[in-house]
Formats: sequence, C-alpha cells, structure tokens
Amino acid sequence: MSAKQLIEQLPAAFLPEVAGNADAVFQFDISEPCYLSIKNGACKFSAGHAANPSLTLSADDEVMKKVLTGETNGMVAVMTGKMKTRGNLKLGQSMTTFFDMDALTGGGSETKPSWLKRTLGKLLSGTAVKPSTPSASNTEVKHAADSGCPFHQSASEKDGFVDRLLYMETPVDPPGDARNPYPEWAARREKNRVEIETDRYGENAGTLVYLYGHAEVAECLRNNEDFSNAIMQNMFGSVMGDHILVGMDEPAHATYRNLVAPALRPKLLTKWEESLIQVVVDELIINLKAKGNKADLVADFTFAYPARVVGQVIGLPQENFEQFQQWAVGILEGAADPDKAAECAKEVRVYLAPFIEARRSDPREDMISELVHAEIDGKKLNDEEIYSFLLLLLPAGIETTYRALGSTLFHLLSNPEQLNDVRNDRSLVNKALEETLRIDPPVQLTPRVALRESKIANTVIPANAVVLPLLGAANHDPEFIDDSDRFNLHRSPLRHITFGNGVHTCIGLHLARLEIKIALNKLFDALPGLRFDDDEVVKQDAHIRGKSFRSPTALPVIWDTTDAKTTGQD
Repeated sequence: MSAKQLIEQLPAAFLPEVAGNADAVFQFDISEPCYLSIKNGACKFSAGHAANPSLTLSADDEVMKKVLTGETNGMVAVMTGKMKTRGNLKLGQSMTTFFDMDALTGGGSETKPSWLKRTLGKLLSGTAVKPSTPSASNTEVKHAADSGCPFHQSASEKDGFVDRLLYMETPVDPPGDARNPYPEWAARREKNRVEIETDRYGENAGTLVYLYGHAEVAECLRNNEDFSNAIMQNMFGSVMGDHILVGMDEPAHATYRNLVAPALRPKLLTKWEESLIQVVVDELIINLKAKGNKADLVADFTFAYPARVVGQVIGLPQENFEQFQQWAVGILEGAADPDKAAECAKEVRVYLAPFIEARRSDPREDMISELVHAEIDGKKLNDEEIYSFLLLLLPAGIETTYRALGSTLFHLLSNPEQLNDVRNDRSLVNKALEETLRIDPPVQLTPRVALRESKIANTVIPANAVVLPLLGAANHDPEFIDDSDRFNLHRSPLRHITFGNGVHTCIGLHLARLEIKIALNKLFDALPGLRFDDDEVVKQDAHIRGKSFRSPTALPVIWDTTDAKTTGQD
C-alpha cells in the first residue's frame, strides 16, 4: 500500500462516520493508553501504555493530511488557527512515549512509508538542530541535558549542554543564514519591507508575516489593539502556566505588570549592586583566574552569571544554586525538549512552594515576597499567578543577559581599538552594550497574532496571521541608522528597538543593563590585556550565530598574568 493510499484511509480509520464526507472535520482523539497500529491497510488503536494521555487535534481533511506527512508544520498550523488542539497533552509535548513507532506497520522497516517515521512530537514542536561541525556530538548533547549541573560536568558534556541553547531553533525561524542573517534580511527588506508567506510550511499552515523595516516593526509593537501577545501564552503556557506576563493583552497586562515593575526600576536595583551582583561577579572571576590565563568566557562566565543573580533576586538560597541553574536551563530548552521543560517546571513549583508559604508570614526583600503580598483590586495573587511570574522570570532573566553580555564581549574583542577605548574610558561601557544590542539583539523576534484584518505600512495583514517583527532587521534598517552593519560604539545617536516598543517593552531591561555593565567593568579590571586567543578562535570557529536567539558559540580568551589587578575581594 502506498503512503498516499494509507493517508486516504486515515479519516475512515479515526472517525468512520465522516468517511466520504468532504466537508467533515477530520480529527483523532487519543483518550486511552494506546499504541497506534497500522496493519493490512487498516488503522487502529490498541492498549499499550499506562500514562493515559489524551489529545485531540482537529482540522479540515487537507490540513490534517499535510501535517501528518510533514508537508505542513503542525505548530505553525496551530499558531495560525488552521488546526485546533484540546486535551491534557499541551502543544509541543512529545507523543513518542505512547506511540510505538516500530509497531506502526506489519513487516520490516523497509515496508514503512518514510513519513510514518515522523513522530507527532516532532511535527508539533520546535527542535534543536545541532550542526556537525562544533565539538560535541548529538549523544553528548543529549547526555549533558540529562545529567547534573552543567558546570560540574566534563568538558564535552558541558559543551554539549551549552550547545543545546546555542543551536536552538523554532518552527518560525526567519529565513537567512544563522551565522549572519542580516544580508538576507536586507535583500528582502529592499524588495518588500512587509513580507507575507503562505507556503513556507505548506499552504495549510496559515499565514506568516515578516517585518524587516524599523518603522514597520515599531508600528506593530505599538499597536496592541490589532496585534495580540496571546500567541506567547499558547506557545509557553504548558510550561509557565496560565498567567504569563508576555502573553497578556491590555488591560490585564498593565495590571499584572504594575505589580512587579516597581521592584525592577533603576533606583531600587542599586540595592542589589554591591550586596549581590558584584559579589557574584567576583566569585566567578576568582574561578576564572584559578585556571591560569585562559578560558572560554561563554562556558566559564556569561552562561553562569545571570542565573546566580536572578536566583537570589527571586529569593532562593545560594546553596541551592546548582539545582536552580539546572531547572532554569531545562526550561530554556523548551523548544528543543518540551517534555524536559515541563518536568523542570513541575519540579520548580514543588521547590518554590515552601518559600512562597514562608514569605506570607515572613516577607523579605525579594521577588517572592513582592508577589506574595501584591494585590489586584484588594485581592492577593493566588499560587498559580505567582508560579507563572516566577517561571517566566527564571528563564527570561537569564536569556537576554547571558546572550547580550557574550555578544558585547565578542564585538569588543573583535575590535581591539574600540576595546582599548573602553578600557581607558569606562563611560563607554554603556555605549558598547547599546551598540551590541543594536547590531546583534539577543532575541531577534517577538511574535504577535493579528486579531483582525489590519494594515502595516499600507500592507493588508490577514486576520489570524502570525506576525514576526524582526528586531535585528529593524536595527539594521538604513532608513533608521547609517552604516548599520558596522560595530561602532562611538556612533551618535545610539538607538535600537531591541527591548521592544510600547506597553510590552522588556520589564527587565534595567536589571540586564546593570548586570552587564558591572560584569564588563570587573572583567576589564581583573583580567589585564584581555583578548581573543586567536588560535582557539580559529580552531573552534567562534562566532555569533542565531536567527531567533543570537549569541557567541564560544569566547576563547587569554590575558596577562603580570601586574594583575584585584577583583575587590581579599
């Protein structure tokens, strides 16, 4: 039996009552422990797993066929409203635990249609694509993600663990080369500043709209009446809960944002500068110098740094940092391993529960206390609302800072004259950071969904389209800034749209800037002559990469050991 013949029988196998009805909705429902078996031309369920999962996917016949065969991306189809889901399995959770792919057909593997080997887990979730050139193998990557704290593993395991994030991709990754997507985006911007795609993931996946111009990106981000953030709730709700700040629209967004915004304002953040942030940096630098005069600043500094800070800002004890770090990265890997992310989220909730309860009677100067005692219309937040805040703050507080710090170091190390300018005039540290945020945003896109048919720059955007404002493309727009492809911390004015625009401007931007400023100053003080280890840069092919998330693959450096300065500690 051909794959085409098999597909044609699927509607009858799943819902016999709709067979032959071209207008019927084609759906299948997994409501009992089962394997899916296809044998002798018939498709059926049979008992076989104790997890009792339940999931219903529904779409018209043409959409479902293309999703099953891989011609259409399942997640994009759901995001654009072409396919619906319900059940206790959230979008993105792997279904391979109860789909016995080896028993799908009778006979040997040579008789199986190639599309049948594709699991629904892969069809419906983002994947981490690991190129073959960097050091760690796929086996090492998986082993590192499954083992303990990444910073107490062997070198190969640690490399693989970090690589899971460096090579993370999403189903809506924009076009272009991950190493340098900007030329491709520039060419597309010149042709059409608003690009509408209906066939990239198959004609039935729905409409994607890419915005390449600064004015167009800013217009979309400001317009929260026509373009909704609710898509973020759909994408991350299974891990972070039902009250994700970045997935809310007005007026709920403003209400919840105002609860935590005061604690993250610049004047109030100064309390963390000496007592927390500087202490964390000093500890990491001591560990760096203990290794001699060589290090990879991604693995040994930038990746570990923000997690330590955010953990203590939340209110978690320092002795639990290793476990906290492991959970944070597990959640960050959600696009690559949704099952692991969901499990990490569950463990975090169990871990946080006693801290939340303790802060009710004994508040402290931390984020848990702020949330526990916050009120909306005289009513305190419930536990689910608190968990959603903390499960967002956990990865978000790490992601932007670690990537932006790494990229700032990369650009300065790649431009020795400008690095010397910063060493000699520390007022330029802020400018170096802002220029990095412009030229290489750590997060390149912030998706929206069109609530109704609307326009951006006179281009009609269909209702339910997924709109992808490309922050990096906007920052490179020659109509916005001159000589946009060159790193130049001396340019004036220094501006960008990396932290967003409008009501959803990044709430943690002040903390991220403070962390990066302190880290750069401390590193330049403690590591005289800090520079790239040129041989290792070539050997490791160190570069900045990414189309959705962007940061250096490695930062191999050396520094002078004579006339070393102290880090501020005895």
